[in-house]
Amino acid sequence: MTDLKYIILEKIKQNIVCEKLEVNNKSYLHKHHVQSPKNNNSHFEVIINSKELKTLNKIEAHQKIYTILKEEMANTIHSLEIKIN
Repeated sequence: MTDLKYIILEKIKQNIVCEKLEVNNKSYLHKHHVQSPKNNNSHFEVIINSKELKTLNKIEAHQKIYTILKEEMANTIHSLEIKIN
């Protein structure tokens, strides 16, 4: 199984100018949730410092990240928490 954390990191780095980027796999926190996929690769937190994203409103910034991760959101990621600093 591919660790999605590194795919998320690379895709965001390739598409957004980031001063700092952190991706945390938080799937372990959701393993007992009924609707959560049991693949240990489904819940992620993205913490990003980006002057580029700060020029956008919150909805636009989140949409940009979701668009970059469109394939992963459709096929693997169950939950994505985004924090923009």
